[in-house]
Amino acid sequence: MAKTAEDNFRIEVWDRDEQALSETISRSTDSTVSQAAWQAAIRRRPGMLLIHYNSRHVMEKILTPGEVKIPPQTIIDGSVHAGLDVALGDLREWHVLRAWCRSCSHHATVKPAGLIERYGKGALFSSVERALFCTSCDRGGPVRLEIHKLPRN
Repeated sequence: MAKTAEDNFRIEVWDRDEQALSETISRSTDSTVSQAAWQAAIRRRPGMLLIHYNSRHVMEKILTPGEVKIPPQTIIDGSVHAGLDVALGDLREWHVLRAWCRSCSHHATVKPAGLIERYGKGALFSSVERALFCTSCDRGGPVRLEIHKLPRN
């Protein structure tokens, strides 16, 4: 498989012995985007070995501070469940949240600012989803949050 410009900047998560690749968090052609992803990866992957590459060259390597919060079994084929990965503080002003009830399929738009005010910027989607309830069927969940972008004018 031929290398593309997409392979220039990437962030990988390795085991502590640097023997096995757990996941590739980010691939980007843009250095600025890659640096932002690097900072987010440090916050979101405590206790893990992160390596930031520019092509084959290691730009940064760090064993992130803290204890591992994501059990190894949640990493499946290099993908981490979004509910464990996204905090309310990661949302931007152009994001819109939609909550879907898994029981009755009712959906509604939810304002991120209201959720941040109630649960805090550090609240993860997985904990917020468990706290929400459907206003249509009143079953108290389960509710799934989806992130959408506002349409451009």
